[in-house]
Amino acid sequence: MTKPTQSRDLNAMWLPLLARLTERFPDWGLWKNADSALMGEGDFDSTAPESDWVGIAEEFSDWAARHTLDPVAACRHVRGVLFLVAVDQSTGTLFELDVNARKYFRGWTVFSPRDLRPMMEIDDRGFRRVRPGAEGVTLLTQNGLKWGGRRNEEGLRRKRVVEFLASDPEGVAAAARLFGGAENAVLRATGALVEGRWDRAAMLQVEARALLGALGEPGIMVSRLKAKGVKKRCQLLRTIFVDGRTITGDVSSWVERVALEGEIPAATKR
Repeated sequence: MTKPTQSRDLNAMWLPLLARLTERFPDWGLWKNADSALMGEGDFDSTAPESDWVGIAEEFSDWAARHTLDPVAACRHVRGVLFLVAVDQSTGTLFELDVNARKYFRGWTVFSPRDLRPMMEIDDRGFRRVRPGAEGVTLLTQNGLKWGGRRNEEGLRRKRVVEFLASDPEGVAAAARLFGGAENAVLRATGALVEGRWDRAAMLQVEARALLGALGEPGIMVSRLKAKGVKKRCQLLRTIFVDGRTITGDVSSWVERVALEGEIPAATKR
């Protein structure tokens, strides 16, 4: 079945916005999912300091208007994350750009925009993105790992983790340094994965590093636990995480509910 997004030229749509954000915000960049999002699979995951969020939302809103995507909604219910979506009212489809001021792993802040900036490069298509090896490391911890150092085969396959890791050893090494004392464990784990093995002991060390770091950030762990409840209560987040970015039911009613929750800022209403 043809997806609603496939009726649009996604490269023609998104690339000017990604290039504009790259030009205007030096600390902004995509940290994962660039290629899959441009193919209509999922959202764009970016990173930028909160001081840039207002400007990023303005650019997103202007972009949406140019592509007859309206209204624009912005959710900040989850600590450290700005969710931006625009609605294609003819199909009930959401187009999504997320902006992370920090990224967590097991309740520990594994990176901020400043941490990733040395690992960023300009893609041939004109936007800033984290280099492949570094993306592979973050995808491994975010999507390829289950609790207890166990392998998530589906996440590894779907996110092309091995491909990213194998293509850029220097990027892997740079990202491994984010883990401090577990740097060597990250390198052992990624090396094993490229060779077709799974080093559970190394991954347990990586998890232990994160959990130790989380002890110094108790507020983060509390906010992450709260986020699970927020995702169930917030209409916008339910549509993203439960309904796969597709509005079920009447689109106008959905827009009204989201507006009542305060997710559609007055500045972006048209």
